[in-house]
Order: sequence, then structure tokens, then C-alpha cells
Amino acid sequence: MSILSEQRKAHLLSHIAKYGELTTKSQFGGVSLMIDEIMLAITSDNQFYLKGSGFLETLYKATKMKAYIYSKKGSPITLRYYLITESLWNDSKKLNHFIDLSFHYSMQEFLKQRKQPSRIKDLPNLGILLEKKLNQIGINKVEELRVVGAKACYLKLRQRYDLKSSELLLSLAGAIVGCHRSVLPNQLKTELLDWHNEVSV
Repeated sequence: MSILSEQRKAHLLSHIAKYGELTTKSQFGGVSLMIDEIMLAITSDNQFYLKGSGFLETLYKATKMKAYIYSKKGSPITLRYYLITESLWNDSKKLNHFIDLSFHYSMQEFLKQRKQPSRIKDLPNLGILLEKKLNQIGINKVEELRVVGAKACYLKLRQRYDLKSSELLLSLAGAIVGCHRSVLPNQLKTELLDWHNEVSV
């Protein structure tokens, strides 16, 4: 059994924490790692397992990552969490990509399972302060935000509040598609950043 070194542990936790406040909870014979109630990994016996939501379960199995098994009242239970292999530890770029995928698909699964947000503040990346600013420019409902779109909302916010951050634009886009701004599809992110550069000249 390999030991999860402090250096590896620090790398994983720092990468996960970029999505928000990291919390832990003892369950399934180990410790789950969560961001905003979204569970995306488990540590157990000095090993680290990533959640295999959606197509990731097939991907992780194809990468020879073993499923997490814990004993419940003497019976083995297999969960959709997959052990980080030694080859992954040695490829930090690929490992970071897998962590990003686990967070992205775990968030998608979480959003599908819970009641759809009725207020703007409950969407990913947004909060009560930005909801109030959007209300002031005539965006009062989640559906209105989706219909108007990230670019138009950004321009309205920039005009009224002099907000010029590209992160704001990505946050609005992420809220509309239902994901954290850091895991927006690369094509969409590139298109938005190019547009932001054009309107910022």
C-alpha cells in the first residue's frame, strides 16, 4: 500500500480548493472532500480516490484506476470513486485535468439531483451581491439571465458599475451553463476571452 505523501496531499488539496471552500466529512469508511456540498473525492488508508460521475466512470476504468470498496456490516460495497495511480501521480498535468473533470461532472450531477435554482444568487459563481447588481439592470430571474446571455449582462454591468473583469464574464457564462467558471469548456472560454479583449480596447 502506497503512502499519500504530504507533498502529494498538499498538491491535491490546493488544486481542489481553487473551486471554493473545502470541507470534509467522515463517511464510507474514509473522509470525503466537498466543495459547496459537492462531493468529488475520498481519502482512505492514505489513498486518494476521484469521483467518477457520468462518462468519467468509463474513462477512469480505462485508465486502470481501481474502484473504491468499503465494508458495510461485513459486505463489500463498490463506489464510483477511483484510485489515483502511480502513473497519474507522475503526470501532474493529467492529474490536474482529471481533478477538474471530477469537479465539473460532480457539479453537473449535483445540480441535476437538486431542485433547479429559483434565484440568481443560487447559481454557480454568483451570490447575493451580484444578484442585487443584476436586479438593478433588469435581470430579476434565472430565466432572464439565460435569455439575455452572459455578454449582454456583462456589458450592462460594466456600463452601470464600471465592472471590467474577465472573471465576471466567465462567472456569468458558468452560471448560465451550470458550472464553475474554471471548468467552462475550453472553446467557450477562449471565445469569451477573445470577445472580452475586443470590447475592452
